[in-house]
Amino acid sequence: MDVFKEQVVEKEPTKRDKMLDALVKFSAFALAFSLILGSLAFLPKTSPLAVFLGGAAVWLSFRLAKNLNIEYEYAFTNGELDVDKIIAKSKRKRLCSVHINNITSIGIWNDDMEVDADRTIVLASDNRLGVPEYYMEFVYKDYGNTILFFSPDREMIDLMMPYIPRELRKDFQDLIH
Repeated sequence: MDVFKEQVVEKEPTKRDKMLDALVKFSAFALAFSLILGSLAFLPKTSPLAVFLGGAAVWLSFRLAKNLNIEYEYAFTNGELDVDKIIAKSKRKRLCSVHINNITSIGIWNDDMEVDADRTIVLASDNRLGVPEYYMEFVYKDYGNTILFFSPDREMIDLMMPYIPRELRKDFQDLIH
């Protein structure tokens, strides 16, 4: 029997994301305002161009700010977990793909844990408080030693459980129950 599940999690904006969004929009409005005001005051013949450039700056800022809307998609198929990053609901990028029986460690992440400096971090978590964030360590062909942070739901975890290596499965089951 084939096993398949997709899950999309929306990343909760961080303070940095919110500040960047506000900064981009404020800068565009300030640029548009100064262009229009400057052209009206000093070069009235160029005011149509200034209005166009100001409008373009505002439009571009909203396009850039829209790119801060990020979702992660986990697709689990017969032991293979694919993690994609979806930007602005229009662009998709594959972050990693791992066969669950090749992982070296799995668990629930807590803030007291540390990541070795030689590991590549793939962050695909929804960043929400109160929702457990899981980690999975494995060797990835493109990144080498890799640690994936992700936020699967209970159904996804249950589907992954039979594919987790036996030596890791018992400890992981004890941890999540």
